[in-house]
Amino acid sequence: MKSYALTHVTDHTLLQALASLVTQDHVTTAALLAHLAEVDERKLYLPAAHGSMYSYCLQELHMSEDTAFKRLRVARTARQFPAIFTALADGQLNMSAVLLLRPHLAVATVDALIAAAAHKTNAQIELLLAERFP
Repeated sequence: MKSYALTHVTDHTLLQALASLVTQDHVTTAALLAHLAEVDERKLYLPAAHGSMYSYCLQELHMSEDTAFKRLRVARTARQFPAIFTALADGQLNMSAVLLLRPHLAVATVDALIAAAAHKTNAQIELLLAERFP
């Protein structure tokens, strides 16, 4: 059994490990969303006797309602605009940022909006959107 007690780890090692785990989490999240989007697109939840991808996420993947709803919305948006997968994997955007940008995304605007929203807080993105889309 893995122990999650880290009191014995030096400060330097702890900070390095944390940064590495965050980077790994970004990459894993993008990959998970890509898989969700593809399973959704292929409707692979139907042979598993689920009427929707949301139901599949809840019953088969044991996601919470909120997690399933949010991840599916982001996955579907990223499938439509694949640059989002890269921005998520690189840590430029997080899922909340994608959901804020979602109503304003179009083929002509996606790259500029990703660049403008990169590494910004939700409040900063809301301000950015209010300025661009009054």
